Amino acid sequence: MSLLSLNLNPAPPGAGLLCVRHKVKKNPCQACIDACPLAAISLTDGNIVIDDDKCNRCGHCLFACPTDALENISPIKRHWHQDRLTAPLSAQPACVDELLMWHFHYGIRAIELDTPGEGWLRAIAELNLRLKALEQPVWRLAQPAAHPVNTVRRQWLRMANETDSGSVPYGRRALRDAVTFINHYSINFHAERCYLCGACARICPEQAIRLEADHITLDNARCTGCGQCTAVCFPNAIDSEKAINHVAERRLAVVQQRCATCGQLFSAWTAEQSTCPFCRQHTIGMR
Repeated sequence: MSLLSLNLNPAPPGAGLLCVRHKVKKNPCQACIDACPLAAISLTDGNIVIDDDKCNRCGHCLFACPTDALENISPIKRHWHQDRLTAPLSAQPACVDELLMWHFHYGIRAIELDTPGEGWLRAIAELNLRLKALEQPVWRLAQPAAHPVNTVRRQWLRMANETDSGSVPYGRRALRDAVTFINHYSINFHAERCYLCGACARICPEQAIRLEADHITLDNARCTGCGQCTAVCFPNAIDSEKAINHVAERRLAVVQQRCATCGQLFSAWTAEQSTCPFCRQHTIGMR
């Protein structure tokens, strides 16, 4: 076998360096595993592994991964005409987030189902529940258009069908950028437990948590639910949950103090706090 033919072999699907488990091993994220309808994704020694023989490139994991870490997978190519998705449809129905991309990117409002399968009907029902919550027009089911058997038009229809086809932009960031008013995650923050050490802000790949001199920002619109903040927070003061949240951003006031023990500047909730969170965790003489 020549080197040229070897290079033509497509790379297998897998999780790249953006996977949160590469940065924080204790991160419990398994969004791609939960999303895969074929159980083609598993954990091996704490790393995400995709079984190429089982994977059918349905793309569900691409919309589930919070950091767009999955590589060498593209969503199934679909066909559309005007405002509807048309045949041929895949045996595996699209996930709701992919359908949302079709809704907002291409203005799709219907789907042609010749022989409605339970999977596609369930997917459209879940989509319409999400669209109602967003106060968006719901999708309708449509019968496939009856094209006349006109041999003169056959070639034109075939070319038109090939033109109206493609894949949507994929991934959590693509969906967030396309639909800025959808906040899929809500940051739960417990100020009474928080030391204001800033670990969550430093680890957040989306800058959804930002610690400034006079405030801390919790930006739900940026949160993808990756779990990095929870993984590094020792007092368990922060986590996130999947939710349609219309409160995009919260700011909580903080003050800058100088630690009476070590002399370092630190963020505090009130001016009455005189020692930094690190000194508070140590007994006398340990620092």
